[in-house]
Amino acid sequence: MNHKITDISIGMGDFNFPGNPEITISGPYNRVKGNNPEFVYDIQLCSQSGTHIQGGHYFKLDGKSIDKYDIEDFQGEAYIIDIFKRGEDVTGEELKNKISKIDLDGKVLILRTGHMEELISEKIIDEARRPGISLDAAEYLCEEKKVKMIAIDSIGLESRNTKNYEVNTYLSGRGVLILECISNINNIENGNIILEAYPLKIVGVEGSPCRAVIREIV
Repeated sequence: MNHKITDISIGMGDFNFPGNPEITISGPYNRVKGNNPEFVYDIQLCSQSGTHIQGGHYFKLDGKSIDKYDIEDFQGEAYIIDIFKRGEDVTGEELKNKISKIDLDGKVLILRTGHMEELISEKIIDEARRPGISLDAAEYLCEEKKVKMIAIDSIGLESRNTKNYEVNTYLSGRGVLILECISNINNIENGNIILEAYPLKIVGVEGSPCRAVIREIV
């Protein structure tokens, strides 16, 4: 079976969420003996640097850490919908109008907004242009559509209508994976597509950077 693979990850330094430490790289270092020097680098970064995936521990102290998920959870059949609203939430009713007849049980829903490319270009977060989904939309995706992962080409799933990150808290409580800061999905068409986003296996953290790709079966 042939696949077309599209890298949907951003560069690790392309955008940094305000408040998160910048990625720092030092080196190269040579730490082995012998006449052939090695070139090793030390990297310091936030668990939510670059394209990253996070699990239940994100907004829940007792939520599942990223190392506790099965490896199969980080890949699956995917479906893309376009989100055009900015600065306000897409509601559950609006999602129903788009995907009520789509089988998403145990699958990945990708929200395509075009926002990540804007952030990388402008380096500024304009709250009036942030996309997001409402709490009732998150409930619809979990309770009725039973998605296992939600991905978005933006820095988060919430616009600024919510004050206490109710959407992230709700999804964390249900162990739904959240994949953020993807890009390069403008030319991906629905059909036989599989998303893969494998985190680093770091014990006890909510998530980690990942190399996310979409495989299109051709």
